[in-house]
Amino acid sequence: MNELLFPYLMVHQRLGIPGIGCFQLIRTAPSVDWGKKTVHPPVHQISFVPETMEADHAFYRTVAQQLNISEVVAIQQFTEFVYHLKEQLQQGGALLPGIGTLLLNPDGEVFFRPVPQNNRLLKNISFSHMHITTAVPLSTSKPISILDNIPAAETLATEAESSIENETKDKWWIYAIILTVIGLAALFIAFL
Repeated sequence: MNELLFPYLMVHQRLGIPGIGCFQLIRTAPSVDWGKKTVHPPVHQISFVPETMEADHAFYRTVAQQLNISEVVAIQQFTEFVYHLKEQLQQGGALLPGIGTLLLNPDGEVFFRPVPQNNRLLKNISFSHMHITTAVPLSTSKPISILDNIPAAETLATEAESSIENETKDKWWIYAIILTVIGLAALFIAFL
């Protein structure tokens, strides 16, 4: 059961253990240090809140799928796991691989010591070899047309098409007047 806890926490960002508490994954976004010209990778921390948790049915379904067992059997196995976890706590502490260690303080309260971060795969990226400059607009004496690179035959065809479109666009008001007259006639007939 131990091997399923950490992956579930990473995917769902929350893991509740009934009678013990709730683990939560807190992710920090990558950051840029402009002074040192480096990009720091994202970091995650695991926090723990000792509180009474309700059963997480999504976790039970995940355990059942991973172990290829029924959900009822998964609930039974997890209940046994929690019982043994509480026994380990009473005997000095319980290690949860990839997550951390649960311990009891002298008052009998559960506290959590997370596993130190292992960021071997996530290293800082340096961009000191890059030169950051601002964009400078081009200054040209003549405006650039998109038609400059099109052959003349195509240009003539597009000019003819655009003149036809302009003629039809210029007559839109005729249709608007006709529709207005029809609407007024319908209102006049309806109220007579």
